[in-house]
Amino acid sequence: MKTVLLLCLLLAATTATHAADKKPKAMRLKGDVILTDDFKSEKLDEKWVYAKGEEAAKYEIVDGTLLMDQAGSKGAVLWRAFDAPVQDASIQLLVKPWACMWIAFGFYTPGDRPGAQRKVNIAVTQNGAVVVRDVDGVKVLKSAATRIPASEWERVTFESKGDKITVQVNDQQVLEIKTELTVGPKAGILLNLYGGKGNVAEIEVKRLK
Repeated sequence: MKTVLLLCLLLAATTATHAADKKPKAMRLKGDVILTDDFKSEKLDEKWVYAKGEEAAKYEIVDGTLLMDQAGSKGAVLWRAFDAPVQDASIQLLVKPWACMWIAFGFYTPGDRPGAQRKVNIAVTQNGAVVVRDVDGVKVLKSAATRIPASEWERVTFESKGDKITVQVNDQQVLEIKTELTVGPKAGILLNLYGGKGNVAEIEVKRLK
């Protein structure tokens, strides 16, 4: 009896681990690829920029994913510039906010301080929500509940075309909103984590036609 119970517990644990590691398939989005990173190399690509120092956030490549750790900082922030600014674009990536409050991502506009050049971003929270946020105004523009556990991978897309934002999660559209905040040139992508640790993987950015 004890042997059967032990086997059942091991099977349940294996199944849960497999579910947490399973990555939703990539979505087919239109456009030309202008940036991609699968985090398969041993070290983070030098094109990613972030603060350094003893109290800075930590970034590590682990099993083909980027582990972001807020550590002693107020948040983990890193960004990467495009070769040239674009007007309309989409971001597709995998996120797992397993031990943080949220992971956010979005575009920044041309300027010397990418962190201060953001107008709107998409946040994926630990409690199963996706949120479109006004960064400067520090307010939620629109949100949707996905109820996906924080321990599972989510494939999220953020499409910005003209004044329209469309957000998909695991190949299902969950949000659509029009706002002037998303209009204008986009110089790069910025990732932001708050409240602990989380993982990001398979980033792809496309220029929309």
